Amino acid sequence: MAYLTVVKREFKRFYKRPLVWTVSFVMPLLMCLLICLIFSKGSPTNLPIAVLDEDNSEISRLFVRNLDILPSCNVIYRVTDYNEGHQLITEGKAYALFAIPKDFQRDIFRLKQPKLVFYYNNQRILIGGIIAKDVNLMVQTMMVGLDAKVRSKRGLPMDEAIKQANLIAIIDHIKANPFFNYQYFLSLIAFGHILQIHIILTSVWALGTEFKLGTTKEWLKTANNSVIIAFLGKITPYFLIFTLLFIILYTIYFIFLGVPYVGSVITGIFGTGMFILAGLSLSAIFLSLNGNFRYGLSNAAFYVAMGFAFAGVTFPTMSMPWGAKLYGAIIPLSYWVQIMINQSLRNIPPIYDLKNFVVIFLLACLGWIFLPRIKRLANDESRWYQQ
Repeated sequence: MAYLTVVKREFKRFYKRPLVWTVSFVMPLLMCLLICLIFSKGSPTNLPIAVLDEDNSEISRLFVRNLDILPSCNVIYRVTDYNEGHQLITEGKAYALFAIPKDFQRDIFRLKQPKLVFYYNNQRILIGGIIAKDVNLMVQTMMVGLDAKVRSKRGLPMDEAIKQANLIAIIDHIKANPFFNYQYFLSLIAFGHILQIHIILTSVWALGTEFKLGTTKEWLKTANNSVIIAFLGKITPYFLIFTLLFIILYTIYFIFLGVPYVGSVITGIFGTGMFILAGLSLSAIFLSLNGNFRYGLSNAAFYVAMGFAFAGVTFPTMSMPWGAKLYGAIIPLSYWVQIMINQSLRNIPPIYDLKNFVVIFLLACLGWIFLPRIKRLANDESRWYQQ
């Protein structure tokens, strides 16, 4: 059977080049394991912050102590004015400045709304968001408690005092990272980005070396001159290799590291298979431009390089300029990320991921449309032996 003959031929080519095995399997595996190690703590802790206490009262000191207890904060700097605190943030020595104004305790006892000033460097979106979340929660909790205590001393029953101090109870649900653990959230996206790069570049290499070595006619002859069979047989070994890589990573990630998976396992498996197939299929586009190995790799590298930034997770797609939205819409990573996050962390019914599957399928089909041009270039001897 021609298909199996092409598959065997590709395995032999793969076996004779240990560097390809390293690049397509060993390197992405090690890089993904490194990502797991980097995010092993789940979220950043003990981030250095500065405090400006202009009141120096019993309650203000209590605020500072509670601030220091927060897992994300470590009060290292006590500053005497705003300029000193801003300088620490500018120099990167502190991630935030927490300022307590004069008459802070007096305003609380008079049931006035005191003004707490909190500066943080939001250029570092992740760190700034974590500190802001913890500080806001701590401040709200303390203010409600102190307000209720003051009202209670004025004669109100404690239950009624708490109700008046906290008139609006806020119940919030984190959409993107419900566990607020970046091992659960960013590691998975980093896996996809790393593997998308290796999947597409490895496939471009496998196809491009046929042109570089002048073996395209031999490749087509092995497939009975059918470019569809030739291409399918060529990408099959790499589909199996990257599938094995995903199985190893998922086993480590979801079983040994204990990352929760609360949705449909079948949906996640099928989405991963479609993701691999789409990446392998898209390689035909880059080689069809001119049949040049070097240019094909360069164009593919440009295509996948920024996938992590524009996948729409660390920064919302709706707020991106149209160019960034377009880039994110044409890479398989964007849709695989949505499928995996929806199933692993959100437990969203699979029917809502149907649109993601449709787009990944269309991207996979897009590569096959260019196969007739690949065949024409393969029979053009002027395209052979180009570097």
